Amino acid sequence: MTQWTPKLTNVKGVNGTVGTGEYVEAGGVVTFTAQIVAKRETNAASSGGFGLTLPKPAKAGVRYVFNLSFDGRDADHGVWSGEAQIYAGSDGSQIDRLRVSGTSDGGAVQNITYVYGDAEGAKDAEIITVTGSYPVA
Repeated sequence: MTQWTPKLTNVKGVNGTVGTGEYVEAGGVVTFTAQIVAKRETNAASSGGFGLTLPKPAKAGVRYVFNLSFDGRDADHGVWSGEAQIYAGSDGSQIDRLRVSGTSDGGAVQNITYVYGDAEGAKDAEIITVTGSYPVA
């Protein structure tokens, strides 16, 4: 597996997260695992929420959905499942949305727009993990 450093996109101000990732490319398909750990409070620049860089660009013009887990750790003591999406209109350079099931609207999926980091005394407040496969450009 090859190492790469995933980063959140659509961040307002300072990005207080660190990322680690691994991927393998075979037969024109990339399979990856990305992990983002919140060390400091971090906000999304818009209600669209955070996106995520990819190790290699995905084939454009197709909608891709990946598995996502959001571990609240010290801040919320919970783990939420969700999805990470690349929309069909995207250029394939990054994941467009990181989303989890919310507690309102019948558990509707909502964009991740904020991580606590150390805002409430936690050392590592949240961990976002995204896994999946996609055809390369």
